[in-house]
Amino acid sequence: MAGLPHYDASQASRKMYEPVHKNLFEVTILLPAGVADSGNMLIEHVLNVGGLDALNPSIDAIGQKYKFADRSFAGMPGTTFVDVSLTFSLNLNEANQMYIYKTIQDWYKKMYNPLTGEMGLKKDYTAPAIIIVEYNRKGDIYRKITLKDCFLTGTLGGPGEHDYSASDPIQLAVTIRCDHWNEELT
Repeated sequence: MAGLPHYDASQASRKMYEPVHKNLFEVTILLPAGVADSGNMLIEHVLNVGGLDALNPSIDAIGQKYKFADRSFAGMPGTTFVDVSLTFSLNLNEANQMYIYKTIQDWYKKMYNPLTGEMGLKKDYTAPAIIIVEYNRKGDIYRKITLKDCFLTGTLGGPGEHDYSASDPIQLAVTIRCDHWNEELT
């Protein structure tokens, strides 16, 4: 047998193209003024990011009729925002603080403080940007997504339920609404 024809016929094989890996990314969150993230700890604790498939929203076909003929056209996008989900790991620091939860809670309180009833203005609770970079195994960035004008939505669940039979560390899941974004591909 002379070589592997299925290998030789594949450009990706011959040119040794790299696969895209799910776990080669980094998230930077630029928080609203007055919300502290000591030492950029949020970056260290991001476990996953979801919802990025909504960067290209669904555009359904719309139709027209003329006598017995149908014509189809691209409709308008149903939404022009994106809801991104982030999951964080939670740890306690030397002061016995759940510092990631505290940072997210401080951000949440910019919108609504459940203890006082105080409500915030969008200019005060909106994070200027969340930047997600995706890179190859060597560290070269091939995609950068900058989500702009971002704020928390939904409930701030926190640690949730307690369970004597569970041994997994607690995680914090949040949803963030972003009004617009920029996607850069190399």
